Formats: sequence, structure tokens, C-alpha cells
Amino acid sequence: MKNEVLTLQYATMTVVAICLCCSSVLVADDSDKTTRATALKRVTHDIKYLASDELGGRKPGTDGIEKAAKHIEDEYKRIGLKPLKDGTYRQNFEVNTGREVDVDKTSLVLNGPKDTKVEFKLKEDFTPMMGRSFDADGAKIAFVGYGITAKDLNYDDYSGIDVDGKIVVLIRREPQQENPDSVFDGTDVSKHSYIANKVAAAQAAGAVGIIMVNDGVSAPDAEKDVLEDASRFSARLPFAQIKRNTFDKILAKAPLLQPNGKKFKSLVEIEKQIDETLSPVSQAMEGWTCDFTSGTRTRKTTTANVVGIIEGEGPHADETIVIGGHYDHLGKGGAGSRAPGSTDVHNGADDNATGTAAVMELARRFAKRDKKPARRMVFICFTAEEMGLLGAQHYVKEPLFDLEKTSVMVNFDMIGWLREDKLTIYNANSAVEFDTILDKANAKMGDDKQLNLVKGSGFAGSDHLPFFQKQIPVMFLHTGLTSTYHTPEDDFETIDCAGALKVIEYSEKLLDQLDQVEGKLTFQGPGARRVRLGWRLDGEHEKGVEITRISEGSLAEKAGFELGDVITSVNGEEMDSRRAVSGEMRTNTGKTVTVKILRGDEEKEIEFKLKQ
Repeated sequence: MKNEVLTLQYATMTVVAICLCCSSVLVADDSDKTTRATALKRVTHDIKYLASDELGGRKPGTDGIEKAAKHIEDEYKRIGLKPLKDGTYRQNFEVNTGREVDVDKTSLVLNGPKDTKVEFKLKEDFTPMMGRSFDADGAKIAFVGYGITAKDLNYDDYSGIDVDGKIVVLIRREPQQENPDSVFDGTDVSKHSYIANKVAAAQAAGAVGIIMVNDGVSAPDAEKDVLEDASRFSARLPFAQIKRNTFDKILAKAPLLQPNGKKFKSLVEIEKQIDETLSPVSQAMEGWTCDFTSGTRTRKTTTANVVGIIEGEGPHADETIVIGGHYDHLGKGGAGSRAPGSTDVHNGADDNATGTAAVMELARRFAKRDKKPARRMVFICFTAEEMGLLGAQHYVKEPLFDLEKTSVMVNFDMIGWLREDKLTIYNANSAVEFDTILDKANAKMGDDKQLNLVKGSGFAGSDHLPFFQKQIPVMFLHTGLTSTYHTPEDDFETIDCAGALKVIEYSEKLLDQLDQVEGKLTFQGPGARRVRLGWRLDGEHEKGVEITRISEGSLAEKAGFELGDVITSVNGEEMDSRRAVSGEMRTNTGKTVTVKILRGDEEKEIEFKLKQ
């Protein structure tokens, strides 16, 4: 359930998006009104479908990403894009999607006196937590209650018991969970219940492995007592989870004793004793040892970049422009999620259903033209970007078209939150000609529709980077990070579809300009436009970025900067980090910039020309 603030935010953005849609249509003439409304409907449909719960977060190896790939593939086919040589639109390859339990190398057996043995069935009685493969045969066993060391609360399950070299059996979560007066944060879950903290406490006590049983609140009856997906956790110790009724079977053969010497008959009795007294009942399970072996193996799946082609015509027809954006996302969280522990669907509406919709819409626009482009246009929806740019890396490793003749790669990633018409274009300095091309495309938008272009030089991590590393000029179009980034809240309802369409309209004009370039773009690598000002920036000042060193005779000294000046803005853009200042300086190389500073309590402006 989303919180009320986010819900209100989404509702407000939805209204704004609708208003933007309406206003963008009202300013157009009658013919343009229909065209833009139809385009907005298409783009909105693509984003909404790709970000729907039905697709489950589009993680490689799932049904959801297959549905997304088919949606893109069917549209490429419908609009007449040329397929690959094998007749499909897919560039298939394998990726590792994590680790899984090797059934043949995983077992759990308890050995007791007089050849007593308790064998557990994998996935029915127990499951190992993921981690390294291990073999812990013959280890002694000790029961340690909830496995908590909380000395600040005067509670320690490891007090008075030696578990060095032993496997410990412990209960999940914490005592007194339903007691509002509990020292463990009342009915709220405290930090002491976290599995990571239990593992750390066991390690600190010298334990060599853990067997965890579900607590009575999480699993009040057999029907609700389930084993976790083994891949959800990664433990640094041999670690198995067992069911409550499995633990009771152990108690029947290896009884634990109450403080009065009587036997505990069930786990329920043990939990009740600890809840009532808030005193540990930890004890060695005398005469018992454990054979616990677990093996893991790499889980692989086939995934695909979805590729459609429009051939060029003319003297540059053998050159290629790549238009790309990734269509995968995080599935139900895990690595990369900014919502730790969440298993909710991460729909990735902005990241990157919006960029995928842009690639699809641009493909439609160029496919319906009577005249072919001057250069081949290759529209690629990349997979496995969230796993480390694997789709783009695979393409440059096994390119479908000669990389030497790939003139430019234009990447779309997160274009769904256009604010104040501000569009950031990273790597805008990776070709000498880009600055002019970007401005010409913007001028084609008309005075009333121009975007506020921010020409960045940073190396934001997305699918353009593998191309850049091959010395291919790249552009990365982006409307900025948001509070929903990599969380379950990145839903369709947050997206400004009209703003995304405006970015697409600009991008169509940008691609026209790139297609019309005579000759080859001039690639510029890292530092090609670095401005050497001769200052050092601190970046820790509360009001801006402080200058902590100025070299004698440097550009900074000649411009009039002094030691201790605090840079608050450059060309009207507020500066809150060294990176921001450096980015503005690189972007404006050769131009005159206006820098606002604080010198003591006095605000000053320094205007000077940036020279390489």
C-alpha cells in the first residue's frame, strides 16, 4: 500500500499530465491536434502496458520480460521494420540471473545417540539460504532461543553457553512480539529480529552454522508455515530454515529442558517460557551432531535485445545510427532496489518504460516516411541493463553492423518527469559537432515548444557507455532522477506522458540533424574539453562549493576568484557539489559564464570566458 504522501503526489502529477496533454493539443492547429493526440495515445499505451503489474517488473528470465519483448517485436513487425538476418527481431544471448540450490549436493541430517537419525527433505522440511557451497558434517548442536544478543536490553541468548564450533538452532524474529510493552520496540519489529544481525551474533559467538525455525507469530499454524525462497537471502554461514513441525519432531527425539528440569514438549512452550520470563533457555543438544551440506550453481537464462532496422539510402547508407533504450527492470526488487527487503513489483515506469516507448515511437515516425534516411537506423530495446549494461555490452561485442561505421548512438533512459522543460543530454561533448546539432534541433521545435537543454558531460551509467568505450559519439537523454527511482513506487500514474512526447518530438528533429551530417562526427573522449581553472573545490560548504586553493597565474586567479570564495551558482544554476561546478565548466568551454559567489557575507558576480 503506498503512503498518502506518494498517493497525493501521484494524483497531482496525473492532473498535471492531463493538463499538459490538453494544453499541448489546444495550441496546435486542427491537423496537428489530431496527430499529437494520436501520438500521445500511442506513447501512453506503451508506457502503461510495459509498467503494468502483468509484466511483473520485466526482469530477465521471467514471463514479464518475454511479454515486453513480444510487445516490442509485434510493433516492429506491424510498422514494417526490417528484421535481422534470421528473420527475427531478437539478438539472443545468455545471462546469469543469480545462484540456485544444487539439489544433488544439498542435504540436512541430525545424528543422535544409538544411531538415531533425523533426515530432512529439501523444500518440504528445510531449505538452505543462498551463499557459498559448504560441507559442515559432524558439527555439534546447541539451541540458542531467538539467537539475539541485546546487552542494552539486558537480554543475551548466548550468555552462559559455549557455541564455539557448533551449529546453533534459533527462532526467527524476537520475543514478546505481540506485547505492546515489550522492550523489543513493543509490537514493532526491532533491529534485533533482522536475520543479518542474528548471523552476526552467531559468528561473534563462534558458531559455524545456523538452523532457523519460523516463529509463532509469522507462522501461527501449519498452513502459514512456509519456507523462504532460498535465493532471497545470502548468508555468510551455513544456514538452513526449517518448519515448526519439523522442529517439534526434533524435540521428540532430542528434548530440551525447562528451568525446572521438565521437558519442553513443543516450540510453542519454549516461546511462551521466553515471552513470560524474558530469560533465555539456551542449552547444548547433548549427544547430537549435524551433517549439513549445501551446493549452489549458476542459474542462466536466455534473454534478447529487440532490434528493428530501417535501411538508409544514398552515399552514407552503409553508416548506422543506433537509437536505444533498455526495456528490462528489477522485477520484485533485490539487488539494485532502493527499497531494501521489499518483494513488491518494481514496475519501472520511468526506468525505463518511458525510454522504450520513445524508441518505439521514433521507429513508427521514421518507418512511415516516404523518404528513407541517409543512414541506416537501428532501433534497439536493450535487455539486462539493470544487471550491468549486459544487453548493450553484448551488442558491441557481437555487433549486427560495423561499429567503425556506426556514426552515433542515442540513448533514452528515464524521460518521464519533464520539469520546467528541462532535458539533460549527457555526453553532449562526445562529438565536436553535437553542440550545434542539439541547438539546431531545438530551434526546429519552434519558439513556443523549445526545451531547456542541459548539455552534460557526465558518465551516467546506461546503455550508451559500451558504445562510448568503442569511441562512438553518444548522447543520453534523461529528465532527471526522482524519489521513485528503483522503488515499487515507479508506477505509470507518476509519469508525465505529454512531457515524454515532447522529448520524443525533439528527438525526431535531433535524429534528422544527425542523419544529415556530412562526413563523420568527430569523437571526443574523456577530458577532451576539460577546462583547467587552477582551483581546488571543497564541496562541503552549506551554502555552495568553497574554493580551497587557487594556483598562481591560473585562469581562476585572473578571473578574480579568491581563496575562501563560495560558488553558489553558475549561469543561474545552483551549485551544490564539486561535480556540478566541474560539469558546468566543461559544458560551457569557450563561452562566457556568470558565476555567483559569497565572499564573507557579501554576494558577488564574476563573469569570465572559459578557455581550454
